[in-house]
Amino acid sequence: MSKSLKNYTTIRTILSQKEWTACSLRICFLLMPRQDGVEATDELMKAVVGWEGKLNNFFLNSLDLWKHSGPKTKTIQELGIADQQLLSALDKAKADVDTALCNSFNTSAVMRILYDLVTESNSAEALSDETVMLLVRWMTRIVTIFGLDPGGDLSNLDRIGWSSLDIPAPAKPYIYPASELRDKDPTLACSGSVDHTAIAKLANGITIAASTPVVESSDPQSDIYLEDRNDPWPASVRPLDKLLVEARAERESAGAAKAKAKLEQEAREAERERELSERAKVDPLLIFRTSDEYSKWDENGIPTVDAAGNVSSKNRCKKLVKEWEKQKNLHEEWLATEQAA
Repeated sequence: MSKSLKNYTTIRTILSQKEWTACSLRICFLLMPRQDGVEATDELMKAVVGWEGKLNNFFLNSLDLWKHSGPKTKTIQELGIADQQLLSALDKAKADVDTALCNSFNTSAVMRILYDLVTESNSAEALSDETVMLLVRWMTRIVTIFGLDPGGDLSNLDRIGWSSLDIPAPAKPYIYPASELRDKDPTLACSGSVDHTAIAKLANGITIAASTPVVESSDPQSDIYLEDRNDPWPASVRPLDKLLVEARAERESAGAAKAKAKLEQEAREAERERELSERAKVDPLLIFRTSDEYSKWDENGIPTVDAAGNVSSKNRCKKLVKEWEKQKNLHEEWLATEQAA
């Protein structure tokens, strides 16, 4: 084997690492020019997670909008300025994607186009449901063509996002009722007159659902997150993606580091208190006599001559007197405490 081949790895090896999934690896390849090699660095992983997380959030929000939206009410001519601008951006994106794919199948350019289009959509205000649906369904088609949703059906033009948007099926019977109770309980409590029957009915539904056997999984991708939103929208039930997992890990790590720093600070303060308490027990007449730095002392125990026979200078004497007075005060306070006890 040549020495240079030792720097290469296999797709199987990459997928055996918990940081990578089949989808994230495909995104990695799509983000890079096809003629270039791919080096699985931390920086590239961050780019993959950022791209996937941004589109994941966009798909989730769009899917939720579709679930709660009413029938189509506006024509293209009736749309506002923000809608018209985004639709123009969508038309340009379609043309740019066609150009990029015809140019040596430049997937990295397409990935940038999709990312920028989501950014523009997120920054737009008061978009109509129709505009968002047109945008998200076109983007769904592109990511499906790119293989980012192997279970996706290109013939279904109404499909939104990729398959990983939904929570695990075994969790649905109790997560959705629990989320509903979580949404309605504060509203019922603040309504003035608490409807105990309504609350009991909701809680009973959760109890029945929770009695159903649930398949547990240690896969972090099966974790579920309830995202609170402004009234009147209910909490969004969604699976945790890598961005949320990493954010949670960072919060937990920061919390653990803060707790550790607090314990260390408390330990240092306790040690200082202990040392101060031990020092307070020493008679000021003896505080300097225990040191081999000095050879002579005055009647108060303040050094006058050091071990080499040098007489203490005025500045040195001032410092020693100040330290002696501090020790005297400490010792007197300790004596008073002992006598009071």
